[in-house]
Amino acid sequence: MSRLQNYPTTVCFCTLAIHAPYRRRARLLCADAPSVPWMVLTDEPDGFANLPVRAIRHAPTGPMALDYLTRLPPTGSGRGAAAYHDKRFALIAAIQDFDTAIYVDADSRIAALPPLGVFPSGLAVLPVVWKSVAEHLNTCGAWRMPVFVELARHLTGDADILHSARWCHEALVAVTKDGGESRFFEAWGRAADFLQARGVYTGEGGVIGIAAACAGWGVDYDALSGLAAMIRHEGGGPKRK
Repeated sequence: MSRLQNYPTTVCFCTLAIHAPYRRRARLLCADAPSVPWMVLTDEPDGFANLPVRAIRHAPTGPMALDYLTRLPPTGSGRGAAAYHDKRFALIAAIQDFDTAIYVDADSRIAALPPLGVFPSGLAVLPVVWKSVAEHLNTCGAWRMPVFVELARHLTGDADILHSARWCHEALVAVTKDGGESRFFEAWGRAADFLQARGVYTGEGGVIGIAAACAGWGVDYDALSGLAAMIRHEGGGPKRK
């Protein structure tokens, strides 16, 4: 337990590391913050054997970086960002034994950990997009609107939720238990299956926001600000190396 001192034991960090480029990045990420517990969902758990992390074998349910690079056409004719809905499984694993699960993209580096404090219940994301799902789709990737209308009707019976659910930046996400997390993850899973069955591999931020609304959650934009200031995210889409 000594390596966890100075940090709340109710917080767990997690990431998704499928295929070699992301395994390499995830190893660096986890080594940046050895004083907090980590869970890594990966196709090669042995690759993390010498790090103080819990590595869980995971077979992806949807396309990962290698698929976007070698098998799939450019997402949205090059107008959409790749979606990795399997990160929900990392959050689910991390929150089993902790009150808060914080997902950090594997292609991130942490300069230093600030005091984590106590997180508000429900969902916390970065204040990158301050729009509803409908507002964001109207200005970024409007071609996705018809399928999101179908998705909203599939989940709730009508499309009104698109005007209240918030679009969520997904590189850094915190989920804190309050009893609504099962509804959140269930809605996320149904939405991921719905979109992937239609060959739509973009719009993950909208799905997360809709799932939060289905759980009765608002979106907190402040709780992750201190941590975000210490994180550098590589971004740029799927990685070859």
